[in-house]
Amino acid sequence: MNGKAGGYTIENPIPIPDGQVVRKKLHFFWLADCSESMRGKKIASLNQAIREAVPEVQKAVAAYPQVEIVMRAIKFSTTAEWHIGPDPVPVEQFVWPELETTGLTSTAKAIRLLAGELSMERMPRRALPPVCILISDGFCTDPREEYESAITDLGKTPWGVKAVRLAVAIGDESEYNETELLRFVNQDQIGLLKAHSPEELVTYIKWASVSASVASSRGRSRDARSMGEVSNVSLESPPPMITSNTDLF
Repeated sequence: MNGKAGGYTIENPIPIPDGQVVRKKLHFFWLADCSESMRGKKIASLNQAIREAVPEVQKAVAAYPQVEIVMRAIKFSTTAEWHIGPDPVPVEQFVWPELETTGLTSTAKAIRLLAGELSMERMPRRALPPVCILISDGFCTDPREEYESAITDLGKTPWGVKAVRLAVAIGDESEYNETELLRFVNQDQIGLLKAHSPEELVTYIKWASVSASVASSRGRSRDARSMGEVSNVSLESPPPMITSNTDLF
């Protein structure tokens, strides 16, 4: 085989018409806790925060016309399932349906569902680093072994390694397992984003979604087969928080 197709070669690919931009997909995943402990102010703030964040992401990435953001959302309580998906939705068409609370906190099942979508079979071979944001207020109620297995599976997927993975913890530190949530995060300089109030939750969700999307958009397209490479995405520090003690979760 001579590497030619219709007169074009790998060195001289099919030309792109003037004025057209080849767009690269940036896959964005929300993982949202909707367990019973999220009832009331927490789930209301989460719903509001994501609704406000989506147009901010769209606006911020408009400076990168070569990037097309497509979003999906996983919700988890006693089990994990698609809130929006499994087919990705262009950010311009993404609408956040109200989350309702029920059941336990199956974080492991949510991470396993995500890992399946980041597999070579489900993702394009070349793309921008995906963005994955986990939001939870509690301890994972799945068996410890199941959580460890899900994190391991995520780390074995090429796109799981290259993704920008952030986590937002809601409420008092005694109500969630910080070490457990940090296992999901792969941005060591950021760590776990701790939201003690509705105001902080909205701010962190907006910051995480916009900053990660812009940083990924600036990064070069990656090849999922380059297993030795990790994400080339680096984020700046999140904004400092000053919260009134009268408005805590």
